[in-house]
Amino acid sequence: MNAEQFSWMTRGSGIPPKSVSAFQADSTITDFAGMFECGDFVLSDDQGTLYRLDALLNVSLITRLQEPVSQLAWSATGNAGSALIGKNTIIRLDDNLKVVWSVEAPFDCSTIAIDPFGTYTFVASKETGAIVLDDRGKRASSIETARCLAYAQFLVDDPIIIAAAEHGLLGAYTVSGEKIWQQNISSNVGGLSLSQKEIHIYLAALNHGLQVYDGQGETAGGYFLEGTVDHIAASYQGNQIFASTVENQLFRLDENGELLWAATPESLVTHLYSHPLGKQGVAVFESNQLVMMQW
Repeated sequence: MNAEQFSWMTRGSGIPPKSVSAFQADSTITDFAGMFECGDFVLSDDQGTLYRLDALLNVSLITRLQEPVSQLAWSATGNAGSALIGKNTIIRLDDNLKVVWSVEAPFDCSTIAIDPFGTYTFVASKETGAIVLDDRGKRASSIETARCLAYAQFLVDDPIIIAAAEHGLLGAYTVSGEKIWQQNISSNVGGLSLSQKEIHIYLAALNHGLQVYDGQGETAGGYFLEGTVDHIAASYQGNQIFASTVENQLFRLDENGELLWAATPESLVTHLYSHPLGKQGVAVFESNQLVMMQW
């Protein structure tokens, strides 16, 4: 890898990555997901191409769909994924990126998520509410919410979805449609990520930095970073947090919010992923490049 291409990593603060690897997509990346148990990655582009990459970002599978994927979610085990095509078409994909089924949601979709074992797919409406689909594409439940949910992620140890609106709402819901708790929040939200060992919910709260909540939705602190935080990725252990800003800054923090590394990339970050053990991470850039950083 050309060291000069990533020289920006050493011009910041803290300890830069020890090694770097990259993958360059041929077209605009529309979404990206990591599989923290098996270590692979999957990404989609605006030409309808799906790539499955191994833990070193080598291409292991490629497939082409008739339409591009706008949102992508993949199970931690790597056995199945869900994708949104168009405004409301949900497809299920197997581990070879083949379409298993396709269903039309009864509304335009705002976000999707899949549980770690690939059984349930959460599909939120651009109006209010959401549905949960089972692994056959049948509706398992409906969820009522007062706002449109924009971000969602499943817990690993329980069939529970943590979801947030772009403003005003953070909640936890079961796959059977029950509301466990809902909290009104005052900050705008640009992204959501969970640390799973001890449940902490991290929100990229734009001008309010990183806001942290516990598993019951109670405030657990906040980290204020320079800039407007718009993307967030926490490790399973909670010992590593990546954050990026609208102003093109990239941060690596520890579990206490202490700065480990910060730099200014040459292209804006569009997606972030943290390795479950906190030793590496992946950033996807507007230049359609995936970069894996290892410490």
